[in-house]
Amino acid sequence: MFSYSASDFIYCVPGWNDGDANHSKFDKALMSAWDISMEKGHFRYSLEDLKTRILPGTKQYVAQLNIKRGTDRRKPQSIMNLIQPYNPQLFNFTKIKEEEIMFDFCSDGDIPNGEPEEVVNKKVKRQRNIMVINVSPLGYGHCLFIPDVDAGIPQMITEELLRQSLEMLLLSSHRGFRVGFNSLCAFASVNHQHIHVYYTDYELYIEYATVKEVCHNCYELLDTPTRGFAFQLHGQDISSLVKTVFRVASHLQVKNIAHNLFLTRAPVFGAERSSKDRTVRVILWPRKSVYGIRSDDIFNPAVTEMSGHLIIKAAEAYKTITEEKVDQLLAEVSMDEDDFNNLKDSVKDLLSTDKVMEQSVS
Repeated sequence: MFSYSASDFIYCVPGWNDGDANHSKFDKALMSAWDISMEKGHFRYSLEDLKTRILPGTKQYVAQLNIKRGTDRRKPQSIMNLIQPYNPQLFNFTKIKEEEIMFDFCSDGDIPNGEPEEVVNKKVKRQRNIMVINVSPLGYGHCLFIPDVDAGIPQMITEELLRQSLEMLLLSSHRGFRVGFNSLCAFASVNHQHIHVYYTDYELYIEYATVKEVCHNCYELLDTPTRGFAFQLHGQDISSLVKTVFRVASHLQVKNIAHNLFLTRAPVFGAERSSKDRTVRVILWPRKSVYGIRSDDIFNPAVTEMSGHLIIKAAEAYKTITEEKVDQLLAEVSMDEDDFNNLKDSVKDLLSTDKVMEQSVS
């Protein structure tokens, strides 16, 4: 079990022009377990031949050739609706091999009286929040986090999932530690609640993409091929950020709008790219839905790709792809401008109403 408290949170990590930070307790636990799993052959392939190139252009997209992720990964489920009930008969994360489980993940507040794990398990049936290897990794440290795995929660954003995702990011001292979520109809391949976590050694465009304020604590992305909302931890506490992001995400779910979510370290909004004033940036992309089983020829426009990290499936495409082509492929799944503007207005009304209610209560 990996347990933590708020005292383990790291609110600011070095930027890309600064020296590396020492690995945190969480990083050491994850990397050690992941390395052991790789040594024991629990993955479907190794990452020894992973090739990387930075595409010329202003966005400096990070392209990586990972042919086996396209050919050797588990067959995705056929997804026909954003809201689908969990089906225990289909593949889910209760059916993975025992050796794929790295550790349980919980805050000290989830352990009654801070007692040892073996004592707690005898007294109460504790929910299992498990960190497991992704047997078809996109990069180093690629894992899946499944909260309350035995509860059979479908793939959707909940307030608790957001809290766990944000706290997990804060436990890492690595500037390239990423957390991502794909909704159904947005390239989630399994309808069982989970998030992706992994490390990269490259700065991504989304970390310094410019933003414009929509309303209090909610911004929109500018000059990105896929329209989206942006939030940051700077200037508020964890619970406030979680509440705001969840309000917008749940609004998308109610309206049956597919979406991708990304958490990363980044400069504070408005700061220079090289600024040491850094925080956590959260990106939420509403998007056009993808139905059935779909696999695009070059890359799947999922959360990793929207962030600027491209998992390329074919050698020729890896050699020839350009920033212009990437922009085109990502723009194809973006919400239309009119639809996004309408959504933006409804989000503004939603969050403004919340703000008024908070002020009236206080």
